[in-house]
Amino acid sequence: MPGRTVVILGSGDIGLIMARRMTFEGCDVKACVELMPFSSGLKRNVVQCLDDYDIPLMLNHTVVDIAGHDRVEGVTIAEVDEKTKKPIPGTEQYIECDTLLLSVGLIPENELSVGAGVDLARSTQGPVVDENYETNVDGVFAAGNVLHVHDLVDFVSEEAARAGEAAAKYVISGKADKGTGVPVQEGFGVSGIVPQLIHPKQLTDQPVKFMFRPRDVYKGARICVDVDGKEVLRGKPHMIMAPGEMASLSVDSELFKKKGDISNVTVRLEVRA
Repeated sequence: MPGRTVVILGSGDIGLIMARRMTFEGCDVKACVELMPFSSGLKRNVVQCLDDYDIPLMLNHTVVDIAGHDRVEGVTIAEVDEKTKKPIPGTEQYIECDTLLLSVGLIPENELSVGAGVDLARSTQGPVVDENYETNVDGVFAAGNVLHVHDLVDFVSEEAARAGEAAAKYVISGKADKGTGVPVQEGFGVSGIVPQLIHPKQLTDQPVKFMFRPRDVYKGARICVDVDGKEVLRGKPHMIMAPGEMASLSVDSELFKKKGDISNVTVRLEVRA
C-alpha cells in the first residue's frame, strides 16, 4: 500500500473505483476532489463507490498545495471559480493525508496508430475514422479504447463487430473507391464525435451511429443532426446527459444518401431553457 490516508484528485470512473478499492484495503479516503461542477464518472459509481462509504465528493475544488518532504503529509484544496477554474482566495482547506491519488483523465492507446501514420482527432486523441471505422491509412481500422475512451464494454463490442465486418470486406474485395469524405462537425454541447467522416455515396442500409460525450450536464436535451446547415433529424429528449456517460444516436443512412452531394454534417444538442 502506498499509504493509509488518501485524497483523490479527479472523479472519473477510475478515481471513483479507486476510492472504494482503497477503502476495502483499509485506507481512510478523506475526499474525492473534482475541478468541474459534476463528476465525469458514471452515476452508479458515484453512488456505489463514494456515497455508500461516506466519502465526500467536493465539486468545483482542486488541490493547490502539497505539504511534505520525504513523503506527502497533507494537501491544501480550494474552491474554484466555475467559469475560470481559478482558485478562490479564502476558500483554502488543509487535509492531512499521506497519499494523493491523481485520476485526471484517460486518452486512447494510440501508440500503434501514431506508428502506422494514422491521423488523430484533436478532441478524442484517437484515430479519425469513417462510418466503417476505417482510418486514413488504407486497410487500417480502429475500434474500442484505441479509438476513444469508453465507459461501457457494450459499445466496445459493437464497434469491434462493425470494424471487423468492414475489415473482412476489405480483405475479400480490396480497396473501394469511397469518394470524398464528408466531415462530421461537433455542434453545441458535443465533444469527441465518432465517426469524424462519412462517405454518403458508399453508405449501406446499416444506420450510421454517432457517439460522443456531452460537454456539460444537460436536462431534457435532444440530439440533432444537421446536413449543410439544415436539420434532418431531431432525437427524443433525454432526461439527463452528462460527460461521464457516452451518448449516441443511430441515423438512417437514407437521410444522407438522398441528399446527394453534401459538404458537412453537424451533430449538436438542443437544450430548452
